[in-house]
Amino acid sequence: MFVYFSAVLIAAKKLVFQNTFAGGGRACTTKMQFFVRCFGLCLIAVNSLGVFAQNVDIFPDLPLGVIDGKNVLCRDQSRLYVEALRNLSLWAYEMRDSSAKSVQGILRGSIAQFGHFEECLTAKAPFPTQFCMATVSANVPEPNNPRDPKSLIYGLNDTVISKIYDKKDPAQQPENAVLLGWCIPASCKPSDLQEYLNEYLSNAVTALTKENVTYSSQIIEQSCQTDLNHRNWDHLDISFLLVTGIIVLLVIASTICDMMWTNEEKLFGGSPLRSLLISFSIKKNFPKLGRGEESNPALRVLYGMRVFCICMIITDHRFGTFLSSGILNFNTVEEQYRSFFGTLFFHGDLFVDSFFILSGLLVTYCLLVQWEKKFLNPAYVIILRYMRLTPLYAFVIFFCATFFDFVGFGPMWKIIISPEVQDCRKNWWTNLLYISNYVNADHMCMVHSWYLSCDFHYFILALALTILIYKMKRTGLALLGLVFLASILIPFIIVFIYQRPAVLFFYLDFIRSPKSHPDFLLTYIKSHARSTPYIVGIIAGYMFYRLRQHKVSVNWIMSYLIFISSVTLMVVSIVTGAIFYNPYYQYDTLDAAAYSALHRTVWSIGSIGVLYVASYGQLKWVYCFLAWRPWIPLSKLVYGAYLIHFQIQMRAVAKKGAADVTSYFDIISLALSDIVLSFATAFLLYLAVEAPFRNIFAILFFPPKDNRKSHMNNNNNKEENVSETTSDSHL
Repeated sequence: MFVYFSAVLIAAKKLVFQNTFAGGGRACTTKMQFFVRCFGLCLIAVNSLGVFAQNVDIFPDLPLGVIDGKNVLCRDQSRLYVEALRNLSLWAYEMRDSSAKSVQGILRGSIAQFGHFEECLTAKAPFPTQFCMATVSANVPEPNNPRDPKSLIYGLNDTVISKIYDKKDPAQQPENAVLLGWCIPASCKPSDLQEYLNEYLSNAVTALTKENVTYSSQIIEQSCQTDLNHRNWDHLDISFLLVTGIIVLLVIASTICDMMWTNEEKLFGGSPLRSLLISFSIKKNFPKLGRGEESNPALRVLYGMRVFCICMIITDHRFGTFLSSGILNFNTVEEQYRSFFGTLFFHGDLFVDSFFILSGLLVTYCLLVQWEKKFLNPAYVIILRYMRLTPLYAFVIFFCATFFDFVGFGPMWKIIISPEVQDCRKNWWTNLLYISNYVNADHMCMVHSWYLSCDFHYFILALALTILIYKMKRTGLALLGLVFLASILIPFIIVFIYQRPAVLFFYLDFIRSPKSHPDFLLTYIKSHARSTPYIVGIIAGYMFYRLRQHKVSVNWIMSYLIFISSVTLMVVSIVTGAIFYNPYYQYDTLDAAAYSALHRTVWSIGSIGVLYVASYGQLKWVYCFLAWRPWIPLSKLVYGAYLIHFQIQMRAVAKKGAADVTSYFDIISLALSDIVLSFATAFLLYLAVEAPFRNIFAILFFPPKDNRKSHMNNNNNKEENVSETTSDSHL
């Protein structure tokens, strides 16, 4: 204050003397004039001090510690911390420095103020420290002005109240609640912190106090961490490391044996034992990545389609996970929810339907071809598929239930990763039985694993339909048509009866808690509500089966006509979702039910049209691109990439220590990184788990004979047939 008044007096003196000597030697200003002007400036200074003395912040600052709590140890350590701050102790300032000081950027959607997680937990304090994410909510009354709450445009006369009150609009992030990083003594329990913080906030004074705004807080146990490694290893964690170590040793030993046994007649010859010993050999399994489908050139386009679809799915998932954490400019995201271009990403779940289409097509085609060669027991085929798909799936689940908790740390780690680990420990069996989308779905292990359950159910349906088509073609095709109509009717009925939205909106309430979202549980993950694309794939598989021995060639006019029409259908099925993202759209149950039932059908028909002209039309550039040989090994890794990519993205969100600025370029750049990491990890998993266990199951079901010729020809042919029939065609 002294400095402030000194500055005022100096300014007054300067002003007076400027006026005194202005005009080339005019008479000096009287002393009375000088003091009058100084007095006026001092009054202005006093008034300015009153303005600056007011708290103009929207949210109050966090207290330093629990200095008046009921927990004696917590209270004493908090007081020691405050006293150390007065003495400029380094450890105390590390704790203070790591706590969020104030709320910044809230009016642009930056609700997460993380502080510095690692600095807090590594501070050299005389007591253990902990880092908590406190949720502070402002209970803002609805403003009296008649402003449109759905509008994102604010006028010059709008108050801050009109911006931060909860508008109850899922398309807008509530700005009346913030996450604040708080570094305090570890002796303070979350309940102690919440009780003290609520009492502190009840007496806090801010710029909004006069507007009847009150504050409350919530601190849950999962939001506090006391050290970087918050969980000790248990027997399951150690078991995973042992299993992984055994697999690595098997790969090394098997590869060495395979390289040494160049002559099959040595030692065990072509016996099952030798084949079993080299099942984990990299030399044996690596060449399989480059082997493609040679019997029907029309199916080669599926390689590129698989890779393209998984890249789009990884990108869409990166959008969701990135937006679920701290964003500095979430107001930009709110604008993109309403744009047609943003719908390409927020309605990109249709690319999952493309996988269903490809799976239905391949399964139907391969089964019908297999029935021509030899009719297999349906139960036997289901068991084969289960055994070929489950080992890699089980290994990833084992990782998620154990070691996933130790691959990083961050302020949101216990909130995001730890519940996922617990869900995998409790409900792993629902995944391995492929019923996770029905049983304990709100706590399923690996939220994206719903797809595998749906696909396995559809595989059984496709098996039954192909058997019926093979034995009674007309009856089978008629039943296929009825199933197709039923697949369209079921989502229509569900949406109509429950009056649910036409699409699953990728708003914050979903991307931050997908497992508890009602639309996710009701329609999005249920096999009976998502079957239309797979049924369309079955129809396409039958069509490709019938065309395989015919020289079909679509002229270039029809090729371009079908191609343009198909792409148009696909684009329309995506961008029309923007109609329902429009906040001013008046919900109509019939419109929502019709769109829910038909937009996936339109997407599926468009996808099949593209595949058809690429295979049988004159669009050689499309065929050459989709059938490009480098897609073959990548397509073999799609299954592993799908299983592991979401864990990579969850880890990135959970360890984030600061809010980021979002833009399409930045998110796509991160998605490209996810794609590279996912495929690299999938490559290792293919060599260590997927291919070896497929070799083992092939040996168990089709044991090779002892002679070289039988081993090289008969067994390989049988194994290839099984591969066609029970392959991971779903991805």
